[in-house]
Amino acid sequence: MVAGDAAKQQAERVDNTQREQAERVQQAQREREELTRQAERDKTKAEREQAHRVRQQARERYQGLTKAELSDKLAERHLPKTGTVDELVERLVSADTN
Repeated sequence: MVAGDAAKQQAERVDNTQREQAERVQQAQREREELTRQAERDKTKAEREQAHRVRQQARERYQGLTKAELSDKLAERHLPKTGTVDELVERLVSADTN
Protein backbone atom coordinates (compact mmCIF):
# COMPACT_ATOMS: atom_id res chain seq x y z
CA MET A 1 0.00 0.00 0.00
CA VAL A 2 2.87 2.36 0.66
CA ALA A 3 3.93 2.30 -2.98
CA GLY A 4 0.34 2.95 -4.06
CA ASP A 5 0.05 5.92 -1.68
CA ALA A 6 3.34 7.35 -2.95
CA ALA A 7 2.17 7.01 -6.54
CA LYS A 8 -1.13 8.66 -5.67
CA GLN A 9 0.63 11.55 -3.93
CA GLN A 10 2.98 11.92 -6.89
CA ALA A 11 0.03 12.01 -9.27
CA GLU A 12 -1.69 14.64 -7.12
CA ARG A 13 1.47 16.76 -7.12
CA VAL A 14 1.67 16.50 -10.90
CA ASP A 15 -2.01 17.46 -11.21
CA ASN A 16 -1.52 20.40 -8.85
CA THR A 17 1.55 21.55 -10.75
CA GLN A 18 -0.29 21.32 -14.06
CA ARG A 19 -3.27 23.22 -12.63
CA GLU A 20 -0.99 25.94 -11.24
CA GLN A 21 0.82 26.25 -14.56
CA ALA A 22 -2.50 26.48 -16.42
CA GLU A 23 -3.66 29.20 -14.00
CA ARG A 24 -0.41 31.13 -14.52
CA VAL A 25 -0.82 30.88 -18.29
CA GLN A 26 -4.42 32.10 -18.05
CA GLN A 27 -3.38 34.96 -15.77
CA ALA A 28 -0.61 35.93 -18.18
CA GLN A 29 -3.11 35.90 -21.05
CA ARG A 30 -5.52 38.11 -19.08
CA GLU A 31 -2.71 40.53 -18.26
CA ARG A 32 -1.60 40.60 -21.91
CA GLU A 33 -5.18 41.27 -23.03
CA GLU A 34 -5.53 44.08 -20.48
CA LEU A 35 -2.25 45.61 -21.64
CA THR A 36 -3.48 45.43 -25.23
CA ARG A 37 -6.77 47.11 -24.28
CA GLN A 38 -4.89 49.81 -22.37
CA ALA A 39 -2.58 50.40 -25.33
CA GLU A 40 -5.61 50.75 -27.61
CA ARG A 41 -7.22 53.22 -25.18
CA ASP A 42 -3.98 55.20 -25.00
CA LYS A 43 -3.70 55.23 -28.79
CA THR A 44 -7.30 56.37 -29.16
CA LYS A 45 -6.78 59.10 -26.57
CA ALA A 46 -3.61 60.27 -28.30
CA GLU A 47 -5.42 60.33 -31.64
CA ARG A 48 -8.28 62.38 -30.15
CA GLU A 49 -5.81 64.80 -28.58
CA GLN A 50 -3.95 65.14 -31.89
CA ALA A 51 -7.20 65.77 -33.75
CA HIS A 52 -8.14 68.39 -31.15
CA ARG A 53 -4.77 70.14 -31.59
CA VAL A 54 -5.17 70.12 -35.37
CA ARG A 55 -8.66 71.62 -35.08
CA GLN A 56 -7.41 74.27 -32.65
CA GLN A 57 -4.59 75.21 -35.04
CA ALA A 58 -7.04 75.38 -37.93
CA ARG A 59 -9.39 77.50 -35.82
CA GLU A 60 -6.58 79.93 -34.94
CA ARG A 61 -6.13 80.76 -38.64
CA TYR A 62 -9.58 82.29 -38.69
CA GLN A 63 -9.54 84.15 -35.39
CA GLY A 64 -9.91 87.88 -35.87
CA LEU A 65 -11.34 87.65 -39.38
CA THR A 66 -14.54 89.48 -40.09
CA LYS A 67 -17.70 87.76 -41.20
CA ALA A 68 -17.17 89.15 -44.70
CA GLU A 69 -13.62 87.75 -44.82
CA LEU A 70 -14.84 84.37 -43.60
CA SER A 71 -17.62 84.41 -46.21
CA ASP A 72 -15.05 85.13 -48.92
CA LYS A 73 -12.93 82.17 -47.81
CA LEU A 74 -16.01 79.94 -47.85
CA ALA A 75 -16.99 81.20 -51.32
CA GLU A 76 -13.50 80.28 -52.60
CA ARG A 77 -14.20 76.73 -51.48
CA HIS A 78 -17.77 76.69 -52.78
CA LEU A 79 -19.12 76.24 -49.25
CA PRO A 80 -22.24 77.88 -47.77
CA LYS A 81 -21.57 81.41 -46.56
CA THR A 82 -24.52 81.84 -44.22
CA GLY A 83 -24.56 81.58 -40.46
CA THR A 84 -22.91 83.13 -37.46
CA VAL A 85 -19.20 83.86 -37.33
CA ASP A 86 -18.74 80.76 -35.16
CA GLU A 87 -20.60 78.63 -37.70
CA LEU A 88 -18.52 80.02 -40.56
CA VAL A 89 -15.30 79.35 -38.65
CA GLU A 90 -16.47 75.82 -37.81
CA ARG A 91 -17.33 75.19 -41.48
CA LEU A 92 -13.85 76.32 -42.53
CA VAL A 93 -12.19 74.28 -39.79
CA SER A 94 -14.16 71.20 -40.81
CA ALA A 95 -13.13 71.70 -44.41
CA ASP A 96 -9.49 72.07 -43.35
CA THR A 97 -9.43 69.00 -41.15
CA ASN A 98 -11.44 66.54 -43.26
